[in-house]
Amino acid sequence: MTLSLSDSGEMTCSVTLETFYPGYLHIEWECRSRKSAEVLSSQELYKESSDHTSFSVCSEVRISQDSLRCPESTIHVRWEHEYTNTKGQQTFSISDEGYLWRPVLGDVQTPPCLFHDTPAVIQCHISGYYPDTITVKWFRKNKKDLEMCEESDDVSIPKIRSSRSPDNTYSCTAKLLMTPTLRSHQGAEYICQVEHPSLERGMKKSTGAMRLMATPHLEAIEKALAGDMLVQFSLHLTKFYPKEIKVKWHRGEAEHRKGVKQATKHSETVTLREDLLYDVTSDCCILGYGFTDPQYKLYVTWEHESMDGPETRALSVRDLPWIPRLDEILVFRLEDKVRTRIFCCIRGYFPHSLTVSWYKKQEGLVSALQDLEDAAAEVEPHNRKNKTFGCTAVLYFTPDVNKDQGMELICRVEHPSLEHPIERSTGPVHILHPGEEETC
Repeated sequence: MTLSLSDSGEMTCSVTLETFYPGYLHIEWECRSRKSAEVLSSQELYKESSDHTSFSVCSEVRISQDSLRCPESTIHVRWEHEYTNTKGQQTFSISDEGYLWRPVLGDVQTPPCLFHDTPAVIQCHISGYYPDTITVKWFRKNKKDLEMCEESDDVSIPKIRSSRSPDNTYSCTAKLLMTPTLRSHQGAEYICQVEHPSLERGMKKSTGAMRLMATPHLEAIEKALAGDMLVQFSLHLTKFYPKEIKVKWHRGEAEHRKGVKQATKHSETVTLREDLLYDVTSDCCILGYGFTDPQYKLYVTWEHESMDGPETRALSVRDLPWIPRLDEILVFRLEDKVRTRIFCCIRGYFPHSLTVSWYKKQEGLVSALQDLEDAAAEVEPHNRKNKTFGCTAVLYFTPDVNKDQGMELICRVEHPSLEHPIERSTGPVHILHPGEEETC
C-alpha cells in the first residue's frame, strides 16, 4: 500500500495489483473504527500488458483527516479475482511502525539566561505530522515531583495553532509562558510531551535542569563622615543571585591599572533574603582631603555573572551631601562714620575648603568691597559639629551716610561641592545720621 498527502489536505492510499487475467478485479476499501465501518469510494485504473497476456490495476482512495484522528482507525482493502478465485487484502493504520508522518520534536528552547521573577518563554517546535491532530502537555519536574502545568497567575499556555508545510504535513510551536522564581524553579526542568494518533505513547523533550540568575540592583550609595577627615561610602546592591559578586573601589582613574596602588580598602557584608536572593553592602572609608579638588573622583565597580559587563559609578565632592548653609546676615545699628561689623554664619559643609567674599550692590551695580572705607573681612572657624565644618564670616567697615545709604552687602561663598557660588544679602541698609535714633 502506498501513501501520499494531497494538496486538498487528504491522504491518498493506493494499491497496485499486477499480472492477472482476464482484466477485472473486485476491489473494496473500508475505513474501520472502534464502533463503525465505512465503505470508501475508490478509483481504479487498469492497464494491459504489452504482450496482451495480463493486466494490472492501480486502485486509489482519498481519506479525510477526520477518519484518521482516532488511533484505532484502520484502512482495509480487499480484492478478489472471480475467474481464478484469487483473493487478497491489506490493512493500514497510522500507528504502524513504518508510518511516515509522525511528529518530529525539536529541542525545547529557553532564553539564554533565565532571570528570577522575570517573564520567560519556553518553546518547542513540532513538525512533520499528519493528520493535524496533536496534543501538547507541559510538565514541571522538581526534584522527585512531576506535575502537569496548568494556566495560573504564573503560567500561560497559548493555544496550539498548526500550519501546513509545503510537503502537506503540519507543524506548530508549543509555548509555555512563565515567571520563574528561585524558590520554585531553580533546578527544575520543564518537559514538553506530544501526543498524536500515530504514537503509541507520548514523545517528550526536556529543558534539562534550569538555572536562574538575578541581576543586582543599585539601591543607594550612602555617605557618612567618620571623623578625622574620614568619609565612609556604603554601596548597597540588592536582589541578586548567585551569591558571588565582585566589588572594587579605586581612586583617580575610571579603570585601575596594574601596578597602580589602590589605597581603597573595603569590606563586603552579604545577606540572604527570604526569597533566596542576596543583598550586599560594600563599605569603603577614605580620607576626605582629596575632595577639596572638584576633579577628584572615587570609583566603585561591581561585576556579577548575570550582568552583560561591569558597572561603575564615579563619586566626586558634588555627590556629597554636605554643602554650605548660610544663615541670614546679622546687621547691627549702622551709624554714619562709626565703625561696625556684620556677621554671616556658615555651617554644615565638608571638606573644610571654603572661600568667602563680600560685595556691595548699589543702584544695580555690584562691586568688590574696596569701595567701602576701612573694609576688612575675616572668617572665624567653629568647633566641628556633627563632623562637618562651620564658620562665621565677619565684615568690618565704616559706613558713610552720603555714599552708602540704601546699599546691599552680599556675602558670597564658594565651596568644592558647589557648581556655582551661593550668597546672602542684607537687603538695602539704613545708615543713621549722628544723633538719629532708630525707629521701629
